[in-house]
Amino acid sequence: MGLHSISSRHHAGARAFHWLTVMLVLAAYVLSKSDPSSLYSAAADGLRRIHELLGLLVFVVAVLMLLWRLVDSPSAKQPMQRWMTAAAKLVRLALYSLLVAIPATAVLGTWLEGLPITLPGCDIAPRLAEAHRLGQMTMALHVTLGNVILWIAVAHAAAALFHHFYLRDDVLQSMVSGG
Repeated sequence: MGLHSISSRHHAGARAFHWLTVMLVLAAYVLSKSDPSSLYSAAADGLRRIHELLGLLVFVVAVLMLLWRLVDSPSAKQPMQRWMTAAAKLVRLALYSLLVAIPATAVLGTWLEGLPITLPGCDIAPRLAEAHRLGQMTMALHVTLGNVILWIAVAHAAAALFHHFYLRDDVLQSMVSGG
């Protein structure tokens, strides 16, 4: 059958980072659903600042989550088929990569378009020479990656539900209550 072990228990810190990331990504995504042409209008200023702050927080939480994984790995193991273990690792790698790439493309695209990063209470002026076309392409990539992370997260959640309801193992429970 080719069973392989995968972590099935997550400590409170890992669970807190996971659910905080979920909330921040969803909030940033919801706030990003405005007309792209009016994104830098006066009317969109408040929402844009909140969206950019959430993006910065996503990046910070992702870095902290990666550091946390270096010092605190789950200890209990759940027997699982090798392809499921490989798929779980691939999805985790994709999600972590996107949690870094999405904010990075936002900053890069914004600065290449000659615009500041606008956080509540402060603006960070562009640190790069303006390259409008490249900035537009980078922002298009940012939007695409924002959509991709949601699709991967939906697949991730579906897999957790599959484990819970079909395989009847503790994979979902480990991230909900640490059980």
